[in-house]
Amino acid sequence: MHLGNKLLEVRETAGLSRVQLSTLLKQEGFDVKPYTIGKWETGVSNPTVEAFLAICDICRVQDIRQTFSGKRTLRLYDISVSAGCGNYLTGSDYDVIEVDNTIPATSDYAVRVNGDSMTPRFVDRQIIFIHEQPALDEGEIGIFCLNNEAYLKKLEKGHLVSLNPAYDPILVRDFDDLKVFGKVVG
Repeated sequence: MHLGNKLLEVRETAGLSRVQLSTLLKQEGFDVKPYTIGKWETGVSNPTVEAFLAICDICRVQDIRQTFSGKRTLRLYDISVSAGCGNYLTGSDYDVIEVDNTIPATSDYAVRVNGDSMTPRFVDRQIIFIHEQPALDEGEIGIFCLNNEAYLKKLEKGHLVSLNPAYDPILVRDFDDLKVFGKVVG
């Protein structure tokens, strides 16, 4: 999608007509006519950098890079089911990856799966996307830390369950230390 289409989308999302945007831009010191905004939105011409930033401000664009490039960055952690997780997700042991708008917007970070306990849905070395949250409902798949061990599992009735039937469910007892890092969203 080119700049003009995104400008149109941003304006419409803000609920503004071209006339209203023109009026608001004039209040910011830009003498821009509605037909000029139309030229920008159809790709005939482009706004100046200053006018573009003013439009983003007026239309309350939170993340200019993500909105206009369709890409954002996420932390990518390598997760190992046998690795301790005391500082998991808080240290600097991650890479930064650029993702596009096909990745769920609710993704806060990504992990690379290690092992085959969640096959066939998740395979070794696959990148999955996680929404950071402190709890999950039964039946949801997430990233857990149980007694200082990191797991990608499904939560079911007091157990962490693998999708691969070759692995036994892991019982979560009352005295166990269980933390939820987040839910798998993609």
